[in-house]
Amino acid sequence: MRILRTINRIFLYMAEYVPVPFGYFRMLLYTLAGLKMEKGVTIEYGMQIGGNFENIYLKENVEIAQGVYLHAYDRIVIGKNTAIAPFVKIITNQNPRLDVNKLNEFYTPFNKPVVIEDNVYIGTGAIILPGVTVHEMSVVGAGAVVTKDVPSFTVVAGVPARVVKNLAKKETICNE
Repeated sequence: MRILRTINRIFLYMAEYVPVPFGYFRMLLYTLAGLKMEKGVTIEYGMQIGGNFENIYLKENVEIAQGVYLHAYDRIVIGKNTAIAPFVKIITNQNPRLDVNKLNEFYTPFNKPVVIEDNVYIGTGAIILPGVTVHEMSVVGAGAVVTKDVPSFTVVAGVPARVVKNLAKKETICNE
């Protein structure tokens, strides 16, 4: 099992730094490493994955820009026609990570899945924390820290992220 995990990490490392013209090769490496992807997924170079990359499921036409970090100790699902801007972080667990850390006496580590539904845009540098669902047709502003679920047809921004605009159902933010 340890050898298989090491081979997967090698594929993943290679995929992170394959130059843009070799996008299909990069996608093959991610698939060999265990990522689950549907057709039309685009991943730019430099995406990093911590945890178990087999916990990640990317639906049709997902676009992930450079420098995105997926911290997949629990499930991450990204819905159809979703765009993720550069340097976004999606986190599924929080813990001190040290058995000898004194914080363990006061803090219970946890893993929670993150679900991003269809037709969502996540702006540059946003952070999505464990247990969050970003509902369909919503926008997460650049630099936002999302600690709670994002309702459908809204724009959230800030630290912590708050609803700053409600979108009319007729407004579209992504092509379907």
